[in-house]
Amino acid sequence: MLTDRLYTTLSATDIADLVNRGKVTAREVVDTALVLSAHRDGALRAFTTIWADSARALAAQVDAAVARGIHLPLAGVPIGVKASEGTNSFQNQRLVAAGCLPLGATATPRVGTSWQTYGSTDRGPTLNPLNPAWSPGGSSAGSAAAVAAGMVPLATGSDGAGSVRIPAAWCGIVGFKPTNGRLPSGDRAGLNTPGVLTRTPLDATAYLHVVAPASATRRPRR
Repeated sequence: MLTDRLYTTLSATDIADLVNRGKVTAREVVDTALVLSAHRDGALRAFTTIWADSARALAAQVDAAVARGIHLPLAGVPIGVKASEGTNSFQNQRLVAAGCLPLGATATPRVGTSWQTYGSTDRGPTLNPLNPAWSPGGSSAGSAAAVAAGMVPLATGSDGAGSVRIPAAWCGIVGFKPTNGRLPSGDRAGLNTPGVLTRTPLDATAYLHVVAPASATRRPRR
């Protein structure tokens, strides 16, 4: 049985290994994540929206694929999705194809805010799980808070001037911005690139292999 306490200790790659080996189901994982998020997000406000029905539907698809002997690199991994991206973004489509289960949209600053060091929800600003008196950073504030609080082991972000790396540092987790040009950019200048927030470097590596499999193994020129 997957308890809340055990779930919060598992990395994304740990979860995928358990699901692929049939030790737990993707449905068990997503149900645990939903219950935990319901308990923890009331105070932290990392999520603006929870997609329980679609997450469970995707979990059923993952479990069916695993039962057919299909190995998914991130099978059954609940993820947070930066609200400004949505589920149709390049990286989120790749992550879902790899077996991830988008749990909900994570908070970003209000439009027009001059200082982007927090997330905004209809319940108030996103708080830092390490200390609610501190800012979680921005603009991927909700994603960082959701990962740091153990609600999801991996969440998407985007970074043009530190919007993944700053909240990761302020929330005590790992933030990874791939080199500009490695993934499709969200702006015409090519500076705002997709990125990820995790609790372990190994999960960041797994993310890169999923969203950019060719470039992840490319060797630098001598």
